[in-house]
Amino acid sequence: SQSRILKDHFDELEREIALLRKQQKAIVALLQEPELLEKNMVTKDRWVAIMKASGFDEAAMRTWHQKFEEMEPEEHQKFLESLGIGAAEIQKIRSL
Repeated sequence: SQSRILKDHFDELEREIALLRKQQKAIVALLQEPELLEKNMVTKDRWVAIMKASGFDEAAMRTWHQKFEEMEPEEHQKFLESLGIGAAEIQKIRSL
């Protein structure tokens, strides 16, 4: 029925909003330590820890990378490089 379709769509939007809130929380955590960003002191391990502390599981982190790649592929590449990730792993992440 139409109401079920709309309800399902509403629920999907709620999940997407929750994921966006988690992303905001992770970014705010980094922005509270700007010296880390300025000196490229955020490593892959540190970023993963921030994401997990913000409520991300593996699936949510994968979705985050997929959306980043979809929306801003060049910036995604630069961000991954700034974390000190090697070329082969960057290629793997970008192809998720």
